[in-house]
Amino acid sequence: MIPASIEEQKKEAFRLFEDGRYQESLQICNVILEKGRDSAVEVLAATNLYYTGKLEDAEVFFRDLAQKMPDSSYVHSYLAKVLEARKDERAIAEFATAVHLDPTNQDALRSYAGYLLSHKDYRGALPVLRRLVQLGKKSGDVQNLMRALIEIGEPEEALTTHSVLGGGAVKTHEYVDALIKTRNFRAAAESAYRMYRDTKDPVIYRKYLETLSRYDTQASLDAYASHIRGDPDAVILLDYILLLKSRGDYSQAFAATKTLLANSSDPLYRLIECDLLAALGDEKNALEAYENLIRDELTSKNDLEVLSLIISNYRQYLMAHVPVDEASRRFLTIVSRDVNVASLLETARFYEGLGNMTEARSWYYRAYRSDFLAGGLEYAKFLSAHNEERECEKVMLYILSNVKKSTDIGRVASVILDKKGGMYQLKRLMEQLIKKLEGRKNTLNSEGLELLSMAFFITATSALEEMDYAACKYYCLCGMDVIPAHTRAIRIEDYLQMIRACKERSIADRPIMNALQTKKRAVAFPPAKILTDQLGLTEQEQKIIEFLRSHRKASEMELRKLLGTRRVVGIMNQMIQKAAMQGLSLIEKKGVGEDGEVYEYTAT
Repeated sequence: MIPASIEEQKKEAFRLFEDGRYQESLQICNVILEKGRDSAVEVLAATNLYYTGKLEDAEVFFRDLAQKMPDSSYVHSYLAKVLEARKDERAIAEFATAVHLDPTNQDALRSYAGYLLSHKDYRGALPVLRRLVQLGKKSGDVQNLMRALIEIGEPEEALTTHSVLGGGAVKTHEYVDALIKTRNFRAAAESAYRMYRDTKDPVIYRKYLETLSRYDTQASLDAYASHIRGDPDAVILLDYILLLKSRGDYSQAFAATKTLLANSSDPLYRLIECDLLAALGDEKNALEAYENLIRDELTSKNDLEVLSLIISNYRQYLMAHVPVDEASRRFLTIVSRDVNVASLLETARFYEGLGNMTEARSWYYRAYRSDFLAGGLEYAKFLSAHNEERECEKVMLYILSNVKKSTDIGRVASVILDKKGGMYQLKRLMEQLIKKLEGRKNTLNSEGLELLSMAFFITATSALEEMDYAACKYYCLCGMDVIPAHTRAIRIEDYLQMIRACKERSIADRPIMNALQTKKRAVAFPPAKILTDQLGLTEQEQKIIEFLRSHRKASEMELRKLLGTRRVVGIMNQMIQKAAMQGLSLIEKKGVGEDGEVYEYTAT
C-alpha cells in the first residue's frame, strides 16, 4: 500500500479537526512535523493541544508561533485563550493584540469580549461589543452590549440599542434591567411578569417581585407570600425577609427567617437572624446568636470577608447596647483570641471606636504582620489618618514592592489615590506606584488604566505647582495615552486644561516629546540563590541560568540539548516575563539563527 503523501496527511488532519476529533488530528500533525517544519500544521497542532486540554504544551507552541508569525491575529487570539484557561492575567494583552491585528476577526472579538465581561470590565468590553454588533448583529452580542451599557450607567442607550437592534416582541433580562435603571418600574415589572409566564424562570420572577415593590409595596408583599407558600425558594424568600426588615416588620421577618434557616445554615442567613433579634430588642438571644455564629465561622474560616462582616455587626451591636467593660470582655474573649486578619482588624476598629488609639494601632500592626495586603492597607490608612506619614509611606512601599497580581496592584493604587486620604501627596510613593502600574500596563483592565492615568494626573499637577512645565506636559501626555475610552473620575479635557496652563505660564515653552528620557539605573543582580527565590525559578530555569552565566549566549538548539525538551521557547519567554515583573532585564533575545532563537545573558 502506497503511504499517504504529506499533502494528503495535512488534509486528513484538518478534516479530523473540523469533525472535532482533536486527538487524532494532533497525532497526524506530530507525524508530519517529525519530517520537517510546516507553519500551517504547527498552528493546527497548537490548536489541537488547546482543545485537548494540554494547555502547557499549547502555550509553548503558540508562544513559539507568535515569535515566527507576530502579525497573526489567530495565533495571538488562541494564545490568549490558552492563557485565560490557565488563569494567567497576560491573556488580556494577547486578546488586545489579536483584535488590533484584525478588527474583523469575530472569534477573537467575541472571545475578548467574553473575557472582559467575565472579569466585569464592562468599560473595556464596550468598544469590542460595539464592533461585534456592527459586524454581525447577533442577539447574544446585542444582549452583552446592553449589559455593558447598563453596568457603566447608560441604561437609556441600552434601551435604544434594544429597540434598534434587538427590538420586537423579544424581551430579555437586559431589557428589564435597563427599564429598572431608568426608574420605569411599572413597565419593567410588566415585562418581567410576561417573561415569567412564558419561561417560568425564577430569576426573572425575582426581578418582577423586586420591581413591583418599588411602586406597590403591599402588592409585592402579597405576591411574595403567595409564591413562598408554594415554592420556598431561598433567594426569593431572602428578598421577602429583607423587604419586611426594611419596613420595620421585624416579627414577620424573623418568622420567615426560621423557614429560611430550616433549609440552609448559610452564615449570611444566620447573620440576618442575629440582626433581627437585635432589632426586636432581644439582647440575650441576639448576643448568643452572634457569638455562636462567630465561633462557628472562626472554626471553619471559609470566607474571611463574611467573617469580617459578621464581626463588624457584632461589634456595632456591642458598642451600642452593652456597657463598655462587658463589651470589651466579650469581644476580646470571642473575637480577639483568634489570630486571623479579620479578627485582628475588627479588634483594632473596636479599640478605635473606644478612642484608645494606642491599642488600635497595635492591633492594626498585628493585622499587617498577619496579612501584608489586607491588614497592611488598613494599617496604612490608620497611620495616614493620624498624621504618621513617614510610617505610612514605609508600609505602603513595602506592600507595593511585594504585591504581584494586577488586581491587587489596582487595589493598592485605589487606596493611594483616594482623595479622602493623603497618601497621593507622598512623592516617593507616587513615583513607585507609577513605576509599578507602568510595568503592568499591558495586563491592566480599564479600572487599572484609569488609576494609572490618575496617578499621572496627580504627578503632573504637582509638577505644575512646582513650575516644572516640561515635566507637567510630559506626565499629561503619558496620562492621556493610557486613559481608557470610558472613565469615571478623570477626562481627557482635564489634561488639556493643564497643558494649556503650562504653555501660558512657561517663559520659553519647548517641545518635550523624546526630550525627557528616563535614566536607566544600574540594577544590582542578587546572587544565584537569592535570584532563584526572588523569581521562583524552576529546576529547568536554574539550569538555563547557570549555562548562560558561563557561556553568555546560547541558541535554542543548545538549550534543547541541555534540557532534553523542545519546549525551550516557552520556558525562555516565561523566564523573561518573570524577570520583567521584578523590574529586571535578565535575558534578551538576539534574533534567529540556523539553530533557532539566540539568547544572551544580560545580567551583570
